[in-house]
Amino acid sequence: MEEQRNDIVSNAREDEMEIDLVLLIGAMWKGFLRFWWLVLALIVIGAAGFSIFQAVGYEPMYRSSATFTVSTGDGSSGSYSFYYNSSTADQMSRTFPYILNSSFFRSTLLEQLGTDTLNGTISAETITDSNVVTMTVESSSAEDAVTILNAALEIYPDTARFVLGDISFNYLNEPETPGAPYNQMSMPRSVALGGGAGAFVALCFLGITALFRKTARNPEEMKKVTSLRCLASIPHVRFKARKKQKNTSILVWDNKVPYSYRESLRALQIRLEKELKKRSGKILLVTSTSAGEGKSSLAVNLAEMFAERGQEVLLIDGDLRKQADARMLRLRNGFSLADAAKGDKDPEELLRKVHKTSLWFLGGTRAIRQPAPALTSRKTVDFIRKVREKMDYIIIDTPPCEMFQDTGILADQADGILYVVKHDFASQQKIWEGISSLRGRKAAFLGYVFNDYPESVSEYGYGRYGGYGNYGYRKNRYRYGYGQEAPAGEENKGHD
Repeated sequence: MEEQRNDIVSNAREDEMEIDLVLLIGAMWKGFLRFWWLVLALIVIGAAGFSIFQAVGYEPMYRSSATFTVSTGDGSSGSYSFYYNSSTADQMSRTFPYILNSSFFRSTLLEQLGTDTLNGTISAETITDSNVVTMTVESSSAEDAVTILNAALEIYPDTARFVLGDISFNYLNEPETPGAPYNQMSMPRSVALGGGAGAFVALCFLGITALFRKTARNPEEMKKVTSLRCLASIPHVRFKARKKQKNTSILVWDNKVPYSYRESLRALQIRLEKELKKRSGKILLVTSTSAGEGKSSLAVNLAEMFAERGQEVLLIDGDLRKQADARMLRLRNGFSLADAAKGDKDPEELLRKVHKTSLWFLGGTRAIRQPAPALTSRKTVDFIRKVREKMDYIIIDTPPCEMFQDTGILADQADGILYVVKHDFASQQKIWEGISSLRGRKAAFLGYVFNDYPESVSEYGYGRYGGYGNYGYRKNRYRYGYGQEAPAGEENKGHD
């Protein structure tokens, strides 16, 4: 039992590490999309800088080498032996480089060359368990390289006599004057190396930015901000890029919207309905921290989901400064909350029915710069009270919390608040401030929803598990387009 428990904990940690890695890569990709110009600049600077350095600071270096075997013998008799056992070869491999670096050999070499300084470096490499040696000289001058090598080969037997005895060299590859520098680099390679270095710096920058980016990327990070419950995660939806594509809103009746998105919304709608019934509430307020988190699309789609079940639903565009819900619903300009504040019309005259559904709408397209008087008006409060009696549910789409106080005003007329958090978008500090600004209002927080959540790392991806077809989410609703009737005989055909 204990081993099974340890396996479960181990698997959970591995899954968490995998999810964190995916989130990190996703954050780096978002950083690239945001700072692509900086990445490109670093690559160009690296390529140009390294190429200029090679052109200006480049010093050609030449290499001359000689390969030979070492034979030992009696210098007085002139007989030498090429036989080497492993111990003798091992001794030579350790002794040969030591002699080259000795002060005695260096002083003898300088005396042989007739100079005070040595314009080059000497090295030797011995093949393991053999008497084959390669001596190399590197210098900034091709002539000096071969001259130093010839002098070193000439004096080495005498300087090594006290250590190795009488030796002689049998050349396999004699010294030659190098014809070209060994460190010469072509322009394409310089550009490639410099650009690669710039790309590496850019990658490090994106990685550090992603690691220290204090946004909300999963429910665990949201626990640092709030104790609110995560009601669902709405997956990211990607459409194919089209030229002259003006309307990029995500709507559930669009046939191109994936099944997982619709089912995740259905799961969210069911949970919200359950929470509102607990409180005997009807009015749901939808808000977010910042603009661009997709709260309006979510509010419109939730209203459609509630209406899909045959309930009378009213969607109110409470963002009078930037009314966008009407265009999303493909409706022309109509009445808004500002008109309701005037009190010269009955609620029935202000509301519009959305196509042939049980969804009603209040909202226009004209922006109102100072909406506070209209939102706080007694006539607005009376209007909401009257429509509350006639509707099963009311959904109010409000402005972002960080920008205006309009949301707080409307929260006093609502029963519950759904807080929209876009994945890896707003900072944790701003999310906390937005939630805190609504504390103490009449409406209670029902929870938050992750929007635009990567489906590959979704921990609350209800849509991919299915199981919500029993709630009457019919496929023909989306097969024939929004507001269109299904052909006879197909009204009750199958589930998504």
